[in-house]
Amino acid sequence: MGLFGPDKITLTLEKYNFKPGDMIKGNIKLNLKKPTKARKMEVSFIGSRREQYRDHSGPHNRSTTRTETVQVFNFTQPLGYEKEYQDESFDFEIKIPSDIIQQTKAPQGQLDGTLGKVVAISAALSGRRVYPIEWKIKAELDIPMKFDVNKSQKIILSEV
Repeated sequence: MGLFGPDKITLTLEKYNFKPGDMIKGNIKLNLKKPTKARKMEVSFIGSRREQYRDHSGPHNRSTTRTETVQVFNFTQPLGYEKEYQDESFDFEIKIPSDIIQQTKAPQGQLDGTLGKVVAISAALSGRRVYPIEWKIKAELDIPMKFDVNKSQKIILSEV
């Protein structure tokens, strides 16, 4: 149930825990009050990571913290194109790449040996903090000149 009545979009997944190489299967159900012209209907598999930086350039040389979200992976699959949508259902399948963990490693995680340690130490000393990747599935109906209708669901992607 949405804030002002029934949800306009529902996203349902068969399961919520995945490994590289698995297939994400799900369904998107639209429940719009009236026919609505939209540019497209799509589903995305997204990985994003928060990165936090300490900045010493504030007033009186005080330390400030800045947090930024970096998208490390985005696969978008179209499910429908420009037309009127109202009450429709879309089944989808997205294959998780087998090498997704290697594709999305943090920059300091890509270097081995002494150089990797130097990069990790300099990142720590500069106040940079990298958080684990958060994975989600996002369904979105792109409506021109209005708020898009979307829904997302966090999932867990673990190494084998």
